[in-house]
Amino acid sequence: LKRLTGALQEKLHVSKYIPAKAKNVLDVGCADGSITIELARMFPKTHFLGIDLENGFIKRAVLQAKKQRIKNVSFEKIYLRDLLARPRRYDAITFISILHEFYTYGEGISSVLKGLADAHELLKVDGEIVIRDMILYEYTKHTGFRVQSIFKKLSSKKDKQKYIKDFERYFGSLENLYNLNHFLLKYFYTENWDRECQENYVPVTFEQYEQLFQFLDMDLQFKHSYLMPFLRDKWRKDFGLTENELEGLRSTSFIVAKKQ
Repeated sequence: LKRLTGALQEKLHVSKYIPAKAKNVLDVGCADGSITIELARMFPKTHFLGIDLENGFIKRAVLQAKKQRIKNVSFEKIYLRDLLARPRRYDAITFISILHEFYTYGEGISSVLKGLADAHELLKVDGEIVIRDMILYEYTKHTGFRVQSIFKKLSSKKDKQKYIKDFERYFGSLENLYNLNHFLLKYFYTENWDRECQENYVPVTFEQYEQLFQFLDMDLQFKHSYLMPFLRDKWRKDFGLTENELEGLRSTSFIVAKKQ
């Protein structure tokens, strides 16, 4: 939770893609509700529902909203699919740093598709799905773009060699930009490394998301990726990466699609 809330300001960029006149917004995988509550504060005329499967998270979220006297937000422990039986439909549905967990702890890309399909059904016409996650492009799996110099700098760090070896056991060699970028996103989560190492942070590419939205007959509205300043500075400090090497790396992506 500390990690999740630590990136609160970055995650609140999702607010740019929530329709200004939205009446109802669903936040899927809300954790302790920190982001959902801040969004509700930013959109006082919009009702937000945050859902999660961890009962402890939901209890914390409810308590936090009550303490802060945020009345246009509610929280519930419920599966996304179970909301389909209810009449309420939404102007926007957000997936904030959660769909990679659908993939890892579900059944791969089929679980991502099921989640997006359920969200599609829960949207009003012209409603939007807003995804904020770690998303890379397909080409990075094949390119040699600046790979060798970055790989050399990473592998020269003796204290990182164990983590590189563990990572490669699950995801393969670091000798492509996709895996290098993936490793850089997780190597410092050593406190819970056994779990973090196996979690796929970047399982679905931009191209695959576009295919999923096309399958759902949704219009792609926007996509964007960038490298957070915090990580840019950290990778520069930890590995001596140059601006030229950092140029091709990403940490955060947004993708927005509209229901026709």
